Amino acid sequence: MLFRKFLLIALIVLLMLTLSGCNLDQSTEKQLRVASLGSPITLNPLYVRDGFSAEAVSLLFESLLKSHNETLEMEPALVYDWEIEDEGKTYLLYFRENLYWSDGEPLTARDAEFTLRVMCHPDFTGHQYALYYHPIVGAVEYHQQHDSSLADGHIHGVEVLDEHTLKITLEQALAPFLTYLEFQPLPEHVLGEVPVAEIEGHEYSRWPEVTSGPYVLEEWETDEYLKMTGNQDFYRGSPEIEEVYYRIIPNQEAQLIEMLNGNLELIPTAVKLEDVKDLKDNPEIEIHSNLRLVYDYLGFNMRKDDSPLQEREVRRALSMILDREALVEDVLLGYGEVLHGPLVPLQFPYDPDFESFSVDLERAREILEETGYEDGFELDLIINAGNQVRENAALMFKEAASETGVEVNIQVLEWQAFMEAGERGDYDLIISGQGTGVDPDLTFNWHSQSPLNELGYANSRVDELIEEALVTLEEEERSKIYRQAQEVIVADAPMVWLYTREAVHASTSRLDNFTPHPENAFYNIDQWKIE
Repeated sequence: MLFRKFLLIALIVLLMLTLSGCNLDQSTEKQLRVASLGSPITLNPLYVRDGFSAEAVSLLFESLLKSHNETLEMEPALVYDWEIEDEGKTYLLYFRENLYWSDGEPLTARDAEFTLRVMCHPDFTGHQYALYYHPIVGAVEYHQQHDSSLADGHIHGVEVLDEHTLKITLEQALAPFLTYLEFQPLPEHVLGEVPVAEIEGHEYSRWPEVTSGPYVLEEWETDEYLKMTGNQDFYRGSPEIEEVYYRIIPNQEAQLIEMLNGNLELIPTAVKLEDVKDLKDNPEIEIHSNLRLVYDYLGFNMRKDDSPLQEREVRRALSMILDREALVEDVLLGYGEVLHGPLVPLQFPYDPDFESFSVDLERAREILEETGYEDGFELDLIINAGNQVRENAALMFKEAASETGVEVNIQVLEWQAFMEAGERGDYDLIISGQGTGVDPDLTFNWHSQSPLNELGYANSRVDELIEEALVTLEEEERSKIYRQAQEVIVADAPMVWLYTREAVHASTSRLDNFTPHPENAFYNIDQWKIE
């Protein structure tokens, strides 16, 4: 044990020496140094599939609309106003007139039209068409029949009325469609001649020289840092903080040491909870917390034909063995709450009285015996490195599972390897996080045809309820439908919903106007100041 402690200290010291070698300027009121546990995989907003990429992209690109950090109501961004007509089937979007890309070219409704064509193109490698945009009039025809490799041509239901007005017409009204307009457009003058099949792997996705957000990319040293400088053409003016160093520090202890040494101004979201009490006593550091539209879960891979997890009763048994209350109290130290289904507290259908499985090891053993697994079986559980809470959750589950005869083998993977294993389905169990979105639409993870349904869950009744909720415009009725869907999903036990946790951030006390969003720690960063 002493050797392991010594080794850990040595590794942290070595890491700190490595970090100190980065060419980072000394702190000023014009520079923000931010820590991240992982490196972005892409900087193209249409291909973001992980949280680290989403964070970095939010600094570089602005969306058409965005949600308010407290009310979650949609508010203006590139689009300053909108109208909804024809009983919810027609959207008129009015773009600001002072919009420019970072190279000085005008940003107009045509860029949004181009981006929608990219996402509806048959060669598009993202998932947005299937999830959001196929209900647009003409989108299915464009997706199925467009024969050019480029995102050219026309989608009948997407019309540029003038440089500052975009009209979108749907086949039928969709309750959450306004939230689907929170996308970040791409510059047509840069990517218009690039075949859509090549955009994800294009240099632009690695190094977007032309962007629309508060910052532009200056440097990117993979797995070390990104340097961004203020966008002089940003529509709300160049940010108060002129430079952002987004530093990749994949160790929470190392991040804390850097902050205490004055080498960081912000640790967003990932503050080690055991350190919060001491940090609150430090007058030079301020602790912020907020609820998130995210939950952590223990997922059962139902895509393996020969897996015991194909059996519903086995999954139900495994849902009874982990003490989630102890996990929240002892590991999260109260910065969260046990979650019992896919609807989270910030969403309007959430029912605080709904409960799922309670801890019952004896009954879990009985069920496994009844299903023919009295001799137990082995399962491989993957988690991402650097997340101490998930590592502790994995160890707690492993220990509890052993009491039912189930042997759990834990594999800790670096972030990119973890993402790739998840996409391949190369696991039995996975502990990960899931963003829910502002709207409670359950399509993304729970509809059998969703490209994001990575666990392989399928229930025709759930599909029917999700589809019914999408076209139900009255909020109270939608709530009832989603609660019905949640009951069916939870009864099938496709995962163990662990908790929804608060985001806990540590910043220098000199940072003003830091107002984190449930989905975005860098909400309105252009208005932040360092005194």
